Amino acid sequence: MTIKKIEIKVDINCGKCKSAIMSAVTELEGVNQVALDEEKSLLTVVGTMDPVCVAEQLRKIKQKPVLVSVGPPQKPDPKPEPKPECYLWYPNYYPPPCDMVTVSSYENGSGCTIL
Repeated sequence: MTIKKIEIKVDINCGKCKSAIMSAVTELEGVNQVALDEEKSLLTVVGTMDPVCVAEQLRKIKQKPVLVSVGPPQKPDPKPEPKPECYLWYPNYYPPPCDMVTVSSYENGSGCTIL
């Protein structure tokens, strides 16, 4: 089955309505993600479930769902890879100084010390 993104207009009057909608939809098999926008009264469901089953489940809790859209979910934008820092060579440019690391070994071969 293919993953779908379903947007449904619902009536949200109170916190009880919101929790009833969320619990009713999350019970369905194939639901991967549920989001509820209270300002727009828009329920967004992503998964492999049937849109008709989602609407029927909402009708069971006395909602009047209006299907807005059904389609594939948006793929996340690929993040650009960070560019490595490069030093341009200028005749009078010297890179910033670094900390010096000195490695000295013991003559008897018992190991080395990093200072």
